Amino acid sequence: MSNSMVYLIITIGFMLGLACIGIMISRGIKTSEDWMVAGKSLGIIPLTGTYFATLISAAGMVSHPGYYYLNGWPGWWNCAGTILTSFIACIWIARRLRRTGYNTYSEYIAGRFSEKLAIWASFLVVICSIVMLCAQVMGGVAILQTFVDWNKATCCIVLLLVFIAFTAIGGMKAVAWTDTICAFIIICGVWIMAVFFLGEVGGFTAMNEKIAAINPDFIKPFSVKIPPITALSWVVTWGFCNFGAPVFVVRFLTATTPEVAERTQGINAICLFFFYLPLIIIGLCGMIILPGIEAQDRVFLSLVTQKLHPIAGGIMFAAVVAAIISTADSILLLAAATFSNDVYAKFRKVSDQEQLKVSRIATVVIGVASVALSFFMEDAILFIQAKSVTLMGSAMAMLTIVGVMWKRANKAGAVACMVCGLAAACIWYALGEPYGVMAALPGIIVSLIALIVVSCITPPPSDKVIAKFFPESK
Repeated sequence: MSNSMVYLIITIGFMLGLACIGIMISRGIKTSEDWMVAGKSLGIIPLTGTYFATLISAAGMVSHPGYYYLNGWPGWWNCAGTILTSFIACIWIARRLRRTGYNTYSEYIAGRFSEKLAIWASFLVVICSIVMLCAQVMGGVAILQTFVDWNKATCCIVLLLVFIAFTAIGGMKAVAWTDTICAFIIICGVWIMAVFFLGEVGGFTAMNEKIAAINPDFIKPFSVKIPPITALSWVVTWGFCNFGAPVFVVRFLTATTPEVAERTQGINAICLFFFYLPLIIIGLCGMIILPGIEAQDRVFLSLVTQKLHPIAGGIMFAAVVAAIISTADSILLLAAATFSNDVYAKFRKVSDQEQLKVSRIATVVIGVASVALSFFMEDAILFIQAKSVTLMGSAMAMLTIVGVMWKRANKAGAVACMVCGLAAACIWYALGEPYGVMAALPGIIVSLIALIVVSCITPPPSDKVIAKFFPESK
């Protein structure tokens, strides 16, 4: 039996198992709230699993090892922000957001600031979600083409059917529990691979000595390619912009209690550290074991196919598929729920069952749009996802963070925050991100300044808003 067939059998078996679990869980879906936020029934285990698995994505499994392979230890700054996100959420954000009782991020924007602003935010969320989903499609295509002789169109159709099936059938509850299974497989897979490769290169110390011989900059905290300002940009991109990406923030809203939402984020910070450490080791060992790879997204796939036993390789491919599915179904769920609940339902009166039906139709349409877009994207998966998160974060991250911590933040400030932050990020991208500064840094700084300044020179929020979001101030 060929290696490709072994990879295919293991991966298909894994996907069928997940599908069966999703179908069983879907039997309990009766209302749109069940579908969107699992009836707010998620405890620590499924909530931790779904948040972790959603953060990982195709970028985490396929593209990150290649980034470390090409940049050495300085590359670790691109994951530092992701870990920071969970610490910030644990300490300040998750509990406050969950106690609002909202189902979607746009509902939070409407309640805290303005319904009209929430509609515009919803459109931005749907558009950026399509781009994020496109990155997952590209990761899935790369995996499928590793062990089946299919063209890109065929791979895209298969992936689309899988993503839609996992999302449309079971909603958030099915997504959360299948994500949790995926998270376990991901963690186990990357550690097995990292330990194996460390053995191949002679251990941790030998690994560092060998990569220093390749390039002394690879064992320093910063390098010519990743100076301190670029490192800070990465931390801001994932550490703060994630709070403007509802696919992550909505997880806080699905917890059984505010306390569960808070504890889950603390656990996630630890889980993320123990995920990225072996991923960095894989990339660093890769430059010793298999030198000469230039394409960032090919590093991980080449290491799996050329250096692992077929069964171990099949398990690793299953782990990658797990990461891709877990993120894709979460993005689809978010985008569809946002469209049905925060756009469609705002323009016409709909029953709960009609809203559920619209959500499932939107799932299909958004999935097709992301597949079509994937034919025009050429960046590495990591950077495609970073751009979509940057745009959402520049517009909305400060609305999340400052909105639940500062009573004076108001509607006018929120409008200025969204417009100025998004404009700053877009302009910085148009300029080619000069001086090694990524667009997230000016986007976040400008949005924060705009929110504070405009809020201070305009009337404060109503007493009703303050009472809901800051009950301790009564």
